[in-house]
This record gives sequence, C-alpha cells and structure tokens, in this order.
Amino acid sequence: MDGAALDWAALGLHSPRAVRLAPEARARLAHLTELRDVGSPADAGRASAEFASEPHFAGDLLAVRPWLAPGMPRCEVMAALLSSEWTGFLALLGEHGPWVYTGSVRDLQVLGDHYGTLVAAARTAAEADVYGAAAQRQDSLLVRLEATDYRQPGRAPTPDLAVLETTFWQEAECQAVLRRAARRR
Repeated sequence: MDGAALDWAALGLHSPRAVRLAPEARARLAHLTELRDVGSPADAGRASAEFASEPHFAGDLLAVRPWLAPGMPRCEVMAALLSSEWTGFLALLGEHGPWVYTGSVRDLQVLGDHYGTLVAAARTAAEADVYGAAAQRQDSLLVRLEATDYRQPGRAPTPDLAVLETTFWQEAECQAVLRRAARRR
C-alpha cells in the first residue's frame, strides 16, 4: 500500500476512487438528488423509514444540531427535527454529499451553492490538497467524494478546501439554530 492509500485509510477510506462515475453521475455530484417535503409527523416517519439506513443520514443531520442527542436512533431523527424546527425540506445534496434539513427553498439553495463550490474546487485540486483538508474535519465530505473518481486535477490554484467545507457546515448549523429559535418563540 502506498503512502496516499495509507493516509486515506487513516481517514476511514480504504479504497480511494473505487467508485467509477458515469458522466451523468459526475455531472450530478453537487446537485440535489433527494428531496422530501416534511410537513407532518407522518411525513417525518416516511422519510425516516426511507432514509434511516443511509450511512450519513443521521450523522449529517445531527452534526449541526448539538441540542439533539448525537447517539439518537436513526429512525427518530426526523421526528426530532420536526419537533425542534417544525416543517421543512429534507434533501441529499449529490449522491455522495450531505443530508440537510432546511426551512425554505432559498435556504436549500444557499446550502447547495456552498456544497457546489466545495465540489468544484475539490474536483480540480491535487490529491494532497484534498487529503490535507479532509484530515482537518472528522467525517469530512471530501472523504466521501474521494471514494469516487470525481477528481480531474487542473492547473488553477486551489482555494482552501477546509474553509469551504467549514463554511458549508457553519451555514447548515446557523440555519438550524435560527429555525429552532423561531420554533421556541
């Protein structure tokens, strides 16, 4: 195993670039791939039943909501979100991207723009730059992307990928905090 493979393995990725993307899948990396309108407990239950088995579903949604129990059973996450933030949109940004829960289409667009910026920057970055940024955050979105053959390194300077990812997560948390505060009034 070479040094790069060892480094990725330390981040939980044992086979970098093992998922081969078809051209249409490559084009959808930063696009909305799942969307559910959650307007009732029944909607929350259906979304939980459909997506709770997805690997990052609960982790992504709970990561930006420190007021919810991090070890909460996956099947209870949507009910907890509905209770603390009220109705909203559950979405998966890209096939390998993050799960988000927002209160409006505009909020969803903002998160999609942040995630799209991260994907675009990482796509043309050198592997060392992607690895360096991924190593700075537990459960980095960059590790998920690196499982695919998405990267097509270019010659343009790479923006700070860690900053781009942090910006995405900070925006997601800010939206969640504001929605919770509005619900509690």
